[in-house]
Amino acid sequence: MRLRLIYIGLVAMLLTACKEVTDDTDVTVPEVSKCFINLSIAVTNSNGTITRGTPSGGENGDGREAGFDRENAVTGITLMLYQTSDVAGINTTANPVIDFVAYYPVSRTTKDNDARIEATYQTGNQLVPQNAIDFTKTYRAIVVANADLTGSVAAGTSHLDVLRNMTLSGIYSGDETRPVASCGNFVMSSEQDQTLTFSGHGSQDAAGDYYYDLTTQPLFIERMAARIDFWAVNGSYNADKSGYVYDVTGSTDKFVVTAIMPFNLTNKHSTYGKEYLLKRLTDDISSSTCQWLVDETTDNYVLDPQTKDKGSSEFPLLTNSLQNVKDLTETTFASSSYCKKVADMHAAVAVSGTTSGYGTLSDMDKSGEDVIVAYPMENTLLPESPLYYHATGIAVEGYYYKGGLTDSNPDRYVYYGYLRHQGEDTSYDITTTNSTTELSHQETAMNIGIVRNNIYRVWIGSIDNKRNLTLRIVVKRWDKFTHASIYM
Repeated sequence: MRLRLIYIGLVAMLLTACKEVTDDTDVTVPEVSKCFINLSIAVTNSNGTITRGTPSGGENGDGREAGFDRENAVTGITLMLYQTSDVAGINTTANPVIDFVAYYPVSRTTKDNDARIEATYQTGNQLVPQNAIDFTKTYRAIVVANADLTGSVAAGTSHLDVLRNMTLSGIYSGDETRPVASCGNFVMSSEQDQTLTFSGHGSQDAAGDYYYDLTTQPLFIERMAARIDFWAVNGSYNADKSGYVYDVTGSTDKFVVTAIMPFNLTNKHSTYGKEYLLKRLTDDISSSTCQWLVDETTDNYVLDPQTKDKGSSEFPLLTNSLQNVKDLTETTFASSSYCKKVADMHAAVAVSGTTSGYGTLSDMDKSGEDVIVAYPMENTLLPESPLYYHATGIAVEGYYYKGGLTDSNPDRYVYYGYLRHQGEDTSYDITTTNSTTELSHQETAMNIGIVRNNIYRVWIGSIDNKRNLTLRIVVKRWDKFTHASIYM
């Protein structure tokens, strides 16, 4: 009788546990109760509104915009699960252990006809090691795409603080300043701290294998990079002048933009080119406390690893700082690897279209070309931080033709403008002059700065006969990625 009870108990264990199947052909192990995970990763469609000429910034900015096909590419994901009873989740004061860590390669399963809108990926069935997940429990999930963190985060050993404090470099493996279709992928991380509940979502097939359908619990991730665009609205391309031609207000003069160059980019700096894995915010920059994955507002800061250090002028200059750009001659400006010549931009639009990341965007009423200038990392700074040293911006090279394009000796100008993340109650225009004089720095958190997963689109609003150039800007949010369905 006792042996019978033991036998019944062993059978029950087989029916309730996830068990791996041995490859030893001399031992027969029934394929009972294997548990598989199959994650479906989808890019959602854009639901943005028409762009406004004011940089709202924040979580949704001036609407939303879907990414290009290469910006949406996912090669694999790291899934990390932890447990906490604290409703604060990732912002708990505790430091729970990471219970489950796995990296899964993915392959594309569907693609929308419009390559800029949507793509879906799946891991395929992946066996969950025995006892790796307790399916009776509720977990919090952190997801990182296009980065294998299994060598840095270990299940049962690493704690949540590892993720909360982790920094990464090389968040975009392509050429940030000259994007082409063959560029590498963007590292993306969780936009939210989300809960996964397995109870009530499981089913078993005839072979005894278990599947957990978590379709109603989608996970969201976002790119860690940002994007800077130049939009040639109000201008028309002139092949003879190799640039975009703009009318000068109140005169017959013309201004021709010939090149665009970003400056103060952190992604090429050997020491300071790092970014927090998870979005980190604080409403008190003097405090040591912060929160992760909470909504951004006009009253809090998104922190990069050096935000607080930028209050000092001793902070090292960035590799492509304004200091390196301000005195460039026409020859050196055009030869810089960061410089984008308008002639090259136009050629890329004409030849490659949207496949290279250039071209008009469907959700804006655009009459001009749009070009991607750079993919910078987060760069946020304090109100007292010197803009000259730290603020991300663009330099616009152009020639001023008096009386029209027949002027044989146009004056060359280079204008410098700092990119805003959030606006003020006053004008949202960026007015620049032909000097590197520091522009006024508003005393509002995040007024000047670059934040992940946002597009900073600038264009020339006007130029007058006193050579004053006005740039305008919108801040649009790259659309979310959705793990549309998760099966376990």
